[in-house]
Amino acid sequence: MTVEQSRCLGAGQCEQLVPEVFRQDEEGLSQVLVAEPEPALWPRVLQTVHLCPVQAVIVDEGPGHAPQDTE
Repeated sequence: MTVEQSRCLGAGQCEQLVPEVFRQDEEGLSQVLVAEPEPALWPRVLQTVHLCPVQAVIVDEGPGHAPQDTE
């Protein structure tokens, strides 16, 4: 999982929703603290992906990565 710094506007929704995983740097841009969060955090991480106004939060696909559907 990454945050595309060139897209990030610093809205801060990711840090508000999942402070265990995201943090804003001194410039206000989001950074990933934990690339592979524990399973219990994935519903909020995926919510962050969908709510990011510029789709800057990118979740890798493949074995060992985020579940594709939490419903």
